Amino acid sequence: MNTKKPSDKNSRNIDEIIQQSVNNTLQKFIDEHLKNSIENSIVETLNNYIATSIDIEDPKQVIRMYYKNTVAIQENSTAVQELHDKVKQYLDKILIEQRQKEGEFQRKIQAWEQSAIDFFGLLERAIDCENDENRQLIEKILSEFERTVFNLGLERIIPQYDESLNEKFHEAVEEEESDIVLGNILRCTECGYRIGENVFQKAKVVVAKGRIK
Repeated sequence: MNTKKPSDKNSRNIDEIIQQSVNNTLQKFIDEHLKNSIENSIVETLNNYIATSIDIEDPKQVIRMYYKNTVAIQENSTAVQELHDKVKQYLDKILIEQRQKEGEFQRKIQAWEQSAIDFFGLLERAIDCENDENRQLIEKILSEFERTVFNLGLERIIPQYDESLNEKFHEAVEEEESDIVLGNILRCTECGYRIGENVFQKAKVVVAKGRIK
């Protein structure tokens, strides 16, 4: 049975949201850490300046203090970068694990959808082959199963007689002469399936064509 693969658009949107959230959180953390490091370095430098009573008129002392302050900031920047890399590696690992779990979840959903569609097909074929008594029993089972999967979001597409053809949900596989509106549905030969607007299988139908005069 041919079915359409669900679009991975939602998965890509989830990935983008997760990645953006990770980046925002990481950037906020780095900015705050860097700000605190620089502030601490400045405070430490000022304290050293006061403690040593640097003579701002002495160029050598000023250069030494400037160099010390610059080195301190560079050391803090290196530490922040190392921290950034470690945090990013950790968050990337979490993101990969999340994508793997999401992919597994999507595969389970697709397997469930396909199993439900296959079971519907089995029941429909059984109805055509059984006697009246057994047919009624199978129809009851089919009705109960249809109600169950409908509550889970899966819906059968069952076109009705003289219904307009909708190419999004219906696939015309044959034409027959009829007095109904040209192109309208005469009968359904195989049900379709969808979840909301996401169509997994179109309903196969026979449509009307004009009578030959």
